[in-house]
Amino acid sequence: MKIGIFDHVERLKSLPLHEQYHQRISLVKTAETLGFYSYHVAEHHHSPLTAAPVQGAYLGALASATSRIRLCPLVYVLPLHHPIRVIEEICTLDNLTEGRLDIGFGRGAPVGDELAMWGQNPLESDSIYQESLQVIMQGLTSEFVNFTGKHYDLQDLWMEITPYQQPHPPVWVAGNPVKAGAIGANLITEGTIDNLPKINELYSKTRSDHKSIETVFHFDENPLLGVSKRVLIGETDESALLRAKESFNTYRSNFRKPLPGGNSRRPKIMVESEIGKRILPWTINFETAIEKEQIIAGSAESVLHYLEKYKSNSGCNFLLLSFQWGDLNHEEATNTMKIVGDEFIELQ
Repeated sequence: MKIGIFDHVERLKSLPLHEQYHQRISLVKTAETLGFYSYHVAEHHHSPLTAAPVQGAYLGALASATSRIRLCPLVYVLPLHHPIRVIEEICTLDNLTEGRLDIGFGRGAPVGDELAMWGQNPLESDSIYQESLQVIMQGLTSEFVNFTGKHYDLQDLWMEITPYQQPHPPVWVAGNPVKAGAIGANLITEGTIDNLPKINELYSKTRSDHKSIETVFHFDENPLLGVSKRVLIGETDESALLRAKESFNTYRSNFRKPLPGGNSRRPKIMVESEIGKRILPWTINFETAIEKEQIIAGSAESVLHYLEKYKSNSGCNFLLLSFQWGDLNHEEATNTMKIVGDEFIELQ
């Protein structure tokens, strides 16, 4: 089983920004020495949820400081980017890392909120996303881009740089097993150990149904499937749960969008049909997060027991862990990460 790291790079009030960047680079370098497979960074704007909204620059810094760990934007929020710039950034990063780049594509959470903040129609987020994805995949796999749609009209654009990995870097989809399976992508979803086998079965069936269809997407023979968990190891179960609850309150509040006069707002639901039965992360309470296994907190023995159970019973071959979330500091995150690296990754 491969173990990766997921990171929002939440803003820490206790540190100047440049020091927070230095600490994060140190964290990722340590993760590489411990044998972690990959490091994935989210995209958000105008909230304390991220101090690294420009993924390309941030991952470029990490690329120069590492040599083995894979790096991945999870996800590029495509409606917020021109697809040609995304193509160029992917090709640049893939060559800087000599083929250590993975790529994730999405529409943002919640869908359309940040698009509306930038003065565009949130109801067009899906059509922008669909067109952008077509342009990007064409640009990664063809010498010239030709595309005519509602949002983009691009003719005979020469793609002067190409990906290091051919035909393109590995693709990730966050959340939806059907969308991931249809393009043969790696999948990061959510769920408990007990319900993951059903999700994996749906992914596998969808992937099998689409594998023979002609597409620009490369279907890797061994796709990665897993979930994302926030994890914290303490001296005892009780102390870890207490600290995790404190940090979770900060994590949940970091979704807010600050406003003038010291005010703020929660993310806006711009496209109601996109929510369905999902429990939104800025509304869930700590007890529910524990029950749904979104947070794994306890002593080293308890957390390692959970990881072994996940490995044995989930049917997954990948796990994405967050170590520094909410207001957890560098030392707390590094301590948990080292225990997972030394006592779980090293012994596999």
